[in-house]
Amino acid sequence: MKLINSIKKMPIKMVVSKKPGGKVSNCNYFIKKNGEVLIKPFIDPKELYIKSHGSGTIGKTWKNHHLSFFNLIKPYLKKNIIEIGAGDNSVLHKIRSFNKIEKFWSVGKNIKIKKKKIKLIDSFFDEKTIGQYKIDRCQLVIHSHLFEHVHNPNTFLQNIYKCLNENGYHIFSIPNMRKMIQRGLANAVNFEHPYYYDEKLVSVLLKNNGFEIKKVKYFGKCHSIMFITKKIKKFTNIKYENFKSNFKLFSKLFDKWDKDVIKIRKSFQKKNTYLFGGHVFSQVVIAKGKIDNTISILDNDKNKHNKYLYGTYNKIRSPEIIKNIKSPNIYLRAGEYDQEIKSQLKKINKSVKFI
Repeated sequence: MKLINSIKKMPIKMVVSKKPGGKVSNCNYFIKKNGEVLIKPFIDPKELYIKSHGSGTIGKTWKNHHLSFFNLIKPYLKKNIIEIGAGDNSVLHKIRSFNKIEKFWSVGKNIKIKKKKIKLIDSFFDEKTIGQYKIDRCQLVIHSHLFEHVHNPNTFLQNIYKCLNENGYHIFSIPNMRKMIQRGLANAVNFEHPYYYDEKLVSVLLKNNGFEIKKVKYFGKCHSIMFITKKIKKFTNIKYENFKSNFKLFSKLFDKWDKDVIKIRKSFQKKNTYLFGGHVFSQVVIAKGKIDNTISILDNDKNKHNKYLYGTYNKIRSPEIIKNIKSPNIYLRAGEYDQEIKSQLKKINKSVKFI
């Protein structure tokens, strides 16, 4: 593998903490000869996900995504169903009738719905869990913004294949990573999302593991790609080749982050500078640029307020703190959520400027 670039002393988690600092590691972006991009080292999932960071729960954009995904899977909600890693965003919150559903296994955390047909499993989705809870003969497997977190995508897809009936469906949503990286977004590939999945690589993985793509749906300009796939008996052995394009893509990404750090530093000299997002958006520029710890991070999640962004010495505040600040400068790189956030901040303070 060839090293594209590295972020030194990058926080390993996107959570918040009552205390400053936390575990850090060099976040190394490698590219294989065939063009596959991945992060090393892999962080143990038990360490990564010991605490939720509220992703996918805040804002109008996420709400619309979940509705769009539910409408996509709605015609397939019958017989035996597995939902993997849904948490607070489970489709169970939207299902009004269980008449056509015989069994519904929900594998993951933070779901509190109780019905006779629902089996809640607080565990990772793996071969052991499948055997222990006798999860099989399913008509549908669904997951949303989970696939990018998996450390072994081939094994994951093979386990889904085993659970499905012949002609069963596998429907899922993932980040539109290529579009996100073109915009310089840090939430595309990181410790939580250790592989870069463009649409081409996802197609190769699916076909090589016995899934036929029936439909692809795009949500937003750079937010998500949704796939409807069907289990088939035919397996392929397609090779993925995209080295030059991907190396160039990620090299430009690091160039953008370097320019962002320069802009933040210049803005800080004028004071009244803030970062938006108690998340990896802020962690990347703080780690790369050794951003001053007196710069506050704004976030709409009330559970994050007055706490530290993990691995940093920067506190998270409510956006309301800029209300009476003269011409506050805000670093914002949240992609699909930018316009929603800009409109909100301008209502709080008309003089706000964006870096």
